[in-house]
Amino acid sequence: ALFLALCVTSLLSSLQLLHDQVGVVNFAPYKSLFLQAFARGRSVYQALPCLPAMYGYPQRNWKEAGLKNGVPAVGLKLGDLIQRLQLCYQLTTAGKFEEAVERFRHILLSIPLLVVDNKQEIAEAQQLITICREYILGLSMEIERKRLPKDTLEQQKRICEMAAYFTHCSLQPVHMILVLRTAVNLFFKLKNFKTAAAFAGRLLELGPKPDVGQQVTSWGLEGGGGVVQQLRH
Repeated sequence: ALFLALCVTSLLSSLQLLHDQVGVVNFAPYKSLFLQAFARGRSVYQALPCLPAMYGYPQRNWKEAGLKNGVPAVGLKLGDLIQRLQLCYQLTTAGKFEEAVERFRHILLSIPLLVVDNKQEIAEAQQLITICREYILGLSMEIERKRLPKDTLEQQKRICEMAAYFTHCSLQPVHMILVLRTAVNLFFKLKNFKTAAAFAGRLLELGPKPDVGQQVTSWGLEGGGGVVQQLRH
């Protein structure tokens, strides 16, 4: 209904549907997406020389639409957003967090404009919302953590807290390994060996690369082992 309103009726109807169905109150981030959806809703062609251009309105049900039952062709599909998600994963792995957050937000804003045909696609779209939410939250905290000063002990504790919060986000295993490794390093340097051991246990459960596992083992943190010895020193 939202996509149909955006393409063939009015902008106000689209804004009202976004507010009623999704709870959107700030529509400014949707401006570019609205313009894209409106542009996709029609095509322009020239019939005869010296005559004004004519407009055509592609329909996704053109075979049985008739004169009154046509619905606009879909320019944005779930598969397109899933492909964009893979790019976001690559940016996250490369440490380009700010760009990744921006692209995750763009995917999140695009989801309400999707047209889905079955329950499976609905479930996939809902899962996509969850993924974007978790990554936006976690990466935003990591960006802020890296900006924090670390001159005093209290500031270092705050940095460790932010790293610990990040480990509670639902991420892909390859990214959770990176997050847990950061948390282990930070808490170990702060000599909070008990918490470092807890993160190390979660890290080893994910099956990291051998060099990462060897580092954790050399610190005596595997499975919480070695913590007492570290505390005694």
